[in-house]
Parts: sequence; structure tokens; C-alpha cells
Amino acid sequence: MSRPLTALPPDSGLNPRPSSGPATRLRVAFVAVSYTAQRDGVSVYAENLLRETLQQAARQRLALQVDIFVCGQAAAVLENILRREKLVTPELRIITTVYDGPLAKYLWVPLRLHSLGPYDCVFVPNLQPLWLPARRTLGVLHDLTYQVARTHFPNWRVRYMDLLTRFWLWRGMTVGCISRTTMHDLERFYPTSCRRPHPYLPNGLPAKLATTPRPDRKDAERKLTTTPLELIFVGRLNRLKGFDRVRSVCLRLNEYGAARGTEAIVHVVGKDTAESPQLLAELQLPRIRLIRHGYLDDQALNELYQRSGFCLLLSRNEGFGLPLLEAIRQYCVPLLSDIAIFQEVMGPEYPLFAGDAAGIDALVDFLHRVHTEQMYRQNVLTQMDRVLAVWKGGYAQAARNLLTWATENEKPAEEGA
Repeated sequence: MSRPLTALPPDSGLNPRPSSGPATRLRVAFVAVSYTAQRDGVSVYAENLLRETLQQAARQRLALQVDIFVCGQAAAVLENILRREKLVTPELRIITTVYDGPLAKYLWVPLRLHSLGPYDCVFVPNLQPLWLPARRTLGVLHDLTYQVARTHFPNWRVRYMDLLTRFWLWRGMTVGCISRTTMHDLERFYPTSCRRPHPYLPNGLPAKLATTPRPDRKDAERKLTTTPLELIFVGRLNRLKGFDRVRSVCLRLNEYGAARGTEAIVHVVGKDTAESPQLLAELQLPRIRLIRHGYLDDQALNELYQRSGFCLLLSRNEGFGLPLLEAIRQYCVPLLSDIAIFQEVMGPEYPLFAGDAAGIDALVDFLHRVHTEQMYRQNVLTQMDRVLAVWKGGYAQAARNLLTWATENEKPAEEGA
């Protein structure tokens, strides 16, 4: 079924509109079949990029007619966000299905899209096994973790993701990348992709954070110098997300606390996996209090970031690592694994740490300096401010690049479509 979203009154001043003159019209299909009611990382990316694209189009005098394809209960969640952001217009429709299973996503949606087309362009927030019009379709590749850290994936998953990537390249559909790191990985593992442009569609600071007040430096000083120190880990409890390294950090922090008479609290936010029991077994940590939280909504997670002085992000690969920006905005100092994307986001001066014993020792030494040395702590917080200034406009840049691709590479749809 499909339904238009009710527009705001034309004189409300809340819909950004061009002041005068003709506007370029563009008919767009936004195929968000992977959008979930729980709003995982890909869903947050999709909703924020959609929001910025609508706003950027108004600034550029592009009149967009957007059909958003989304499945099941997620449709109502996305619609509420669009209404809250006051982005509804008569030109915005949600095309939805009652169910969200594979048949609805991969059969009904493409058939419906073709019947409602042609579109000037089709945008997919992450690669999906969809038969779409090749010349006018752009999909986002978030990461190639299945290649970079393939030992942490089952063989069927590696084969499936490899075939999906090759399918998009074979069909001639445009593959955009969420980061420079992902772009380099794509060209490294799929050399034929070097012949084609890959629009840069970066992540950024989500709108859900931009509307909440940021702690000031005094709050940061307090939580970074207090005892017990509080740390947070956000992610699945497995080796791919580096929870084995988190375990090693906890053991080292326990020794650190015993030597200095201090204690720490480690908040663990994320889903269990098959590896979780082994990673959590036999942890004797008299100086560390490990608190399991499971799934948290946005407000509760932000409150934990505000309380915590440090964030443990020790994964073996990431496409971008959205929790990194979430932590930085709350002055929660990131403790990062030595992977390419973290260097891309943080810059060459910020310390990264290997997962071996020497790396874990260096990480705890860094934590100790931030905790005890005011000048060093202030320098680290200043670095975090600079990083946030660079990336807070990531979605706006992605939206501009998306609209550039749409207007420069596509001809308008036929009249009366």
C-alpha cells in the first residue's frame, strides 16, 4: 500500500522552500527495505541521510518527489521521525508492506518500484539483493569487514556478501562508500571497481544527538578524574567487535586498580552472541564492576555516555563506527583499536592501540595519563572537539554528493510517469 504524508501548512515556515524562480524536478525512489523499527546503525544512517537530502534539495532549488519504500512496522517509525523533523510535503510518499519478510523486501518492493516508475534515480542506503534499474541506481557500501576480517564470519556469510557485492558491480549499478577506508577496501578486493566512480557518502553526527545539550568541559573534567572511573562498551559481544580485547583491558585495569587502590565500572551495552559465554566466563575482577545493560533506547544510551569517562571501541574492522561520534560528543574519551577507519575519523595524531599485550598496556597508560594529567587531558579533549567539528556535517556532505550524482548522471523521468 502507499500513502502520502500530510503536508504542513504552506505558511508554517517549517518546510524549507526556495524564494523564487523555477526549480529542477527530480523523481526519486528511496528503497529502505533494511530499515528496522529498532533503528540499528544502517537505519540511523538512512534516516539522517534522507533528512539532509530533503533539506539540501530545498537549498539547491531541486523539487524532489520522493517515494520511500519501507517494510512492516518500521514504516510507522520512519514516518514519525519525518513528522518530528517537520519534513513532510505533498511530494513525499511512503510505500509500505504489511510484512517485512524476504518475499516482501526482495520480490514485492522491486515489482512495485517498477510499476510506479520510471524514476530519475533510485537510492538504496545499503546494498541489497534487489533487481533494480542499473543505470539509475546508487547503493551504499558500508564496509567490507567480511573480507578484511573474514575469519570472524561463517563461510556462507562471506560467500553471500561477496556475491552481493559482485552482483552490484556486474549489473553496473553505482556503489557509493560510507568512508574513504571502505572505498580503498573495495578497490583492493575488487580491482575492476577502480574503473568506476564511487560517490563518497559519509556518516555524520545523527540528528538525535544534535538536539541534546553537550556537556561542558567542567563536566568532562569531573567524570575523567573521579573514582571509580566509568567506561562503556557498545556493540555485539564477540571478537569481531573486540570484546575479547575489552576483557583483556578489564584484567589489566583490575591490576592497575589493585596497585593504586582505585576501582572502575565498565558498562556493557549490546547483544549476546554465541561467543558471549566464553568471553564472559571466569572473570575474577575484584576492582572492576561489570554491568550488563543489553539493548538501550537513545536517551538511556546517551545518559551512559554522559556518565562514562571512556568508551572502549576495539573492533577488528568498521565501516565508520557511529558510536565513536556519539562518544566524542558526550566527552567520553575513545579508547580505539588500531584500524584504518579510526585513523581516518580521528586523524593521525590520536593514539590507537594494537590488540596484543603491549597494545593493552599502552591503552591503560593512556587512560592513566588522561585521568591524572590535566594538561594532557585538555589536549585530548581539544582533539575530540576538532574531530567533532570535522564530522558533524558528514550527512550534509553525503546529501550534496548524492544530489550531484542524481542531477549530473540521470535524465528526467518521462512526463506523466
